[in-house]
Amino acid sequence: MLPIMSYNIDPEGNVSVLGDTSAITVIIPAEQTVLLFASFEGGWEQAAVFFINGERFENQIGSFLLRSNSLSIPPQPAQYELTLVGWHKRTSADPKLPWIASRGRRIGPVVFAWDDSAEDEDYRDMRIKLLTSS
Repeated sequence: MLPIMSYNIDPEGNVSVLGDTSAITVIIPAEQTVLLFASFEGGWEQAAVFFINGERFENQIGSFLLRSNSLSIPPQPAQYELTLVGWHKRTSADPKLPWIASRGRRIGPVVFAWDDSAEDEDYRDMRIKLLTSS
């Protein structure tokens, strides 16, 4: 398996280089359902890929038809590390263009935000709110 912090598998399964802040990790307590809700402000295609203890989760969140803007991760029997990785394309959905890792940061206790490469540093292009429930 490739290290999450330097290389990663983009939303379509290609090996791609990550930026220093593309992956954001949070610890999830055992037996908690994770609910993820995304909002998007950019016109470009956005997506998030998730990892549980370094293993890629089967579902994604995204801004276009093939991906939902919400996701539920079922409870796990033990505490785990959830990693969120943000991606974008420099266009609306176009399968010919590559995915580019977005810059990410945590905003408060439950919001994770990514900035695409438009260099505006707004961290509003993709935001994911993470809630847990038992």
